Amino acid sequence: MKGDSGASGVGGEHRCGARVGTVGLRCRWPAVAALATALAAGMGWWWWPAPHEGVRLHAGAQAFPWARTPVVGEPARAASAPSVSAAAPEGQRTGSPTGPVAFELCGLGRIVVPSDAARPASSPAAAASASATAAAPLGQLPAPVGRFALQDAQDRLVQVLAVGDARQRVAARLLRQPGDEDPGALAAWASGLVADALASRDAQAMRWAGAACPFVDDEVGCRRRLLRARTQADPANALHWLEWLGDEPEAADAVWAGLVRAQHWREQPLGLAGVLMRTVAPDVPGYVQATMAVEAMAHDVAFPAPPLAPVLERCAAQAGAAAAPGCERFARLLVERGDSVQALMLGRELGERIGWPAEQLQQLEHEVQALQRQEVHWAVDAQRPLGCETVQGQGGHIAAVEREGELAVLRRNRAAGPGPR
Repeated sequence: MKGDSGASGVGGEHRCGARVGTVGLRCRWPAVAALATALAAGMGWWWWPAPHEGVRLHAGAQAFPWARTPVVGEPARAASAPSVSAAAPEGQRTGSPTGPVAFELCGLGRIVVPSDAARPASSPAAAASASATAAAPLGQLPAPVGRFALQDAQDRLVQVLAVGDARQRVAARLLRQPGDEDPGALAAWASGLVADALASRDAQAMRWAGAACPFVDDEVGCRRRLLRARTQADPANALHWLEWLGDEPEAADAVWAGLVRAQHWREQPLGLAGVLMRTVAPDVPGYVQATMAVEAMAHDVAFPAPPLAPVLERCAAQAGAAAAPGCERFARLLVERGDSVQALMLGRELGERIGWPAEQLQQLEHEVQALQRQEVHWAVDAQRPLGCETVQGQGGHIAAVEREGELAVLRRNRAAGPGPR
């Protein structure tokens, strides 16, 4: 692996700025990062390619009637009382070291499976491990309703995406990334992904394809080809110009001219998740769709943040000069015509650099902080992390952010209250 695209962005260090700080998984998209973090905590990140040890079934699990939905209040079919984890639907707990565990899975219902998560721990380390297993209940599901069902849904999704439109085909390539253990396959995958993205002439697809550049021979050339093509495909979007400005200093004057002519800022923070979730087969159970959605959101969050440093340096050098209005125009575009909280954060930092009034900066900072604290209207139910209420709320949030933009959704949620203001 030639680089870590999640840690640094195109053409240099990507920081949030002294007043921006970090929120959730990345400073870039606070709501997306907080959302992914909440789901990771509730679901245990069980959907990653390497299966967790927790997937191993308790001895005799195959004979247990896990597919049967028990009648509410029915005694569990075991010698001891049920041992219910933190995510069991009824919130019941007993001191029994072994026994069945109940789960509520949207699209499947309430199932009861054996669990060894509550076995007594023989050491502090074992106790910590047992606690972690109890917090990741999906690892206790039988393979037919757990990892096998997920793998089947993922395979079907990739097959449909691979014959879809240009953006869908690039998304399919992203989901097929091979492991680091086969450098040749990884390089072939990266070259194919970049070629498909360039052929698509879709700016969003080309932005996604930038994740493959660290795995090709000419990483710098790969990034620059994609950046140039993105600005040609979508010249009104300042995001593409800003990323290019930070990557190719020798073209800075021409890129700056394109940046100040841009009309808006479009990040589409949940763009990949939206494409994937619109393509998932309708017969895939909701709890499986939820795990697929969170994996897609993790991809979205991992795209590198755009660099503001080249703009700050240019605007500091141009203070009081004839070219300074370009800095003012770009700062106002960020705060008035963006679709993400990141745009507000960048606009506030640039506004401070070019001398905006303290009251205006304070108002922007207050709004950024309020939106960072703002939770989406759906929340993970710790008792039913894959129940239908959580799953439906998640799907609605992804669709709303894709349709309206992150900023509009968070502002509407904040106005609707209750919640942090």
